[in-house]
Amino acid sequence: MKILLYTSKYKNDCINIFKSNQPKYFVDEELIEFTSFLETQCEENYFVVEKNKRIIACGGIFKSNNRKDISGLSWGMVHSEFHQKGIGKEFTIFRLQLISEKFPDAIPTINTSQHTFKFYEKLGFEITKITKDGFGKGLDDYEMKILKNISE
Repeated sequence: MKILLYTSKYKNDCINIFKSNQPKYFVDEELIEFTSFLETQCEENYFVVEKNKRIIACGGIFKSNNRKDISGLSWGMVHSEFHQKGIGKEFTIFRLQLISEKFPDAIPTINTSQHTFKFYEKLGFEITKITKDGFGKGLDDYEMKILKNISE
């Protein structure tokens, strides 16, 4: 598994990863938002995971423009063929460590769904708010923040 900095040459790979996770993890309306993100907001903080010369995951980190004490994980996903293989955990830990290096005074946050919040709880995140149908019909928005060090 190799983690690479995102460039536009990975755009179609990332869109394919997104689509492989529909409809359970993403609603149709989010594809437009994700595509726009890839085209306009992927700077030095978005990455892809390559395994056997195939892009199988993507995700990034950010620091809030409004609050300097808030950071987070953005648009993280693993191709559905590679779920439950430890790739998501390893990639998420990589991104959390990057947050701690780049934004040491910021609290890591994530918005996720009812399908993945337990994954993030295992990494030290705690639910701060739940919005029913927050991402779209049938997909609730779980706002979470990390409360413990991932190495504990």
